[in-house]
Amino acid sequence: MRTALGNTWLLQLVILFILIFAAYIILTLQYSRTIKLKNETVSIIEKYEGINSTSLTLVNNYLKNFNYKTTGVCTTSGERGIYGATSLDLDILEEAEANKEYYYCLKKYKGANTTHYYQVLLFYEFNLPVLGNTGGFNIRGTTTNFFTADGSRYSAVIGG
Repeated sequence: MRTALGNTWLLQLVILFILIFAAYIILTLQYSRTIKLKNETVSIIEKYEGINSTSLTLVNNYLKNFNYKTTGVCTTSGERGIYGATSLDLDILEEAEANKEYYYCLKKYKGANTTHYYQVLLFYEFNLPVLGNTGGFNIRGTTTNFFTADGSRYSAVIGG
């Protein structure tokens, strides 16, 4: 009887470590997927020289194809120069409002001389199968400085 109880305890311990390891693998895969989405978003904005209809169409389609559905808050202060996507079906961004949720955010900064650069903000959630959403954080990426070809509605800049 004593051996059976000892084996049960050991089996429970093994199952616990397997579940912890599986949760770690799931979180790592989700995080690397979000990093990949962020990197491609930065590349598209650099390639098409800023926020315009072509770059927004490509970014939104890319995020939709990868089934990106996470939202988050872009700004808590209502600062100008921050744009957020309320829908991945529309090819426009709106200037971010304080404490409103968006799919992704773009912050436009003044660079050297007449150049600009962007900070891309995507959101990541810890989503475990049994526990559900257990937390999350922001993933940021920055473009290089370049001369922008933005649409006229995206003229507000942070720091200039």
